[in-house]
Amino acid sequence: MHDDANKDTESRRHKTAGKQRRISRLIAVLVGVSALAALVLFIANSGDITAFARQAANASAGPLAAALAVQTLPYLFAAYVWFLFLKSMGSELKLRSLIPLSLAKLFADQALPSGGLSGAAFFLFALTKRGVPDKTAFRTFVFTTSAYFLAFLVTAIISLIALSTAEKAPPALSASVSAFAGVFLLATIITGLVVLYKPERAPPFIRKHRLTAKAAEFLGAAIHDIRTMPALFAKMTAILIAVRAIDGLTLMLISHAIGAPIAYTTGFIAVATASIAATIGPVPMGLGTFEAGMIASLNVFGASMEDALTITLIYRGLTLWLPLLPGFLIIQREFLNQPSDNNTGRQQRKPSAS
Repeated sequence: MHDDANKDTESRRHKTAGKQRRISRLIAVLVGVSALAALVLFIANSGDITAFARQAANASAGPLAAALAVQTLPYLFAAYVWFLFLKSMGSELKLRSLIPLSLAKLFADQALPSGGLSGAAFFLFALTKRGVPDKTAFRTFVFTTSAYFLAFLVTAIISLIALSTAEKAPPALSASVSAFAGVFLLATIITGLVVLYKPERAPPFIRKHRLTAKAAEFLGAAIHDIRTMPALFAKMTAILIAVRAIDGLTLMLISHAIGAPIAYTTGFIAVATASIAATIGPVPMGLGTFEAGMIASLNVFGASMEDALTITLIYRGLTLWLPLLPGFLIIQREFLNQPSDNNTGRQQRKPSAS
């Protein structure tokens, strides 16, 4: 009876915690939507209130179609990065089977805000469903995510330095660059310490529990991969930096579509700066913070506020809102469909590297 009472109490506690998390997420989303609406209204009322609608309606189809086509490449590149690592582990998964996962992971990361945990959980589930062993799936996630963060930091530093030296840059921006550079240095030091990590040196309280011991073992194997495959890690980082370059090209094409062209470097810097703002801000999907960062960056490099607003909202439509529907449908398919014999554990694999 005592055990049943404890189970009931624990169940109620989990339900209450889950409800509180859902309420917190809803509040965060509402805050983000409100911030974005306030930003749009402020810019619209400071200039021509019909500018956005007129520019969007008169946008040239050719450059917009080119921007849409270009935006398919980041999903291909993300899948290719996963494919490269899985291939090094001896998996025979085909690249085409990984491409839908990049769209679905975007939906999981953006629509289910959890600091990236929802996207990670889906990614690990999808790989194991395709017959990839748990340990290999985890190593794939850690290796590729580490390359992503390094690419993010490199492009962020380059963009903030360029932004701080622009003629119209606010004086406080130099301090922001210094602060971010300090964070980058700290992250580099921490990464160096993590690379030296040995699972056998884990504290006893981690080793004595099966779940934490397994996590320590997987983490140790993943970090070992980074130490022993630096060339592959560097190649992946370069590919993911190229993704940022593609995003900058998309922004430039959108600007040409609305008749307010910007330089390619401006697009690259604006995307990276907006991504920093969205990462720092606590709002799901970077609502409001991403848009504010991009608009401010474009304005610093000479775009009018009205043009910057139009470019930003069209960019967000192409890169965030449009992919969410196919991402949702892919997630539904992944979770509802049973694994088939063709893509599960029956696939032949070479011995994985350890």
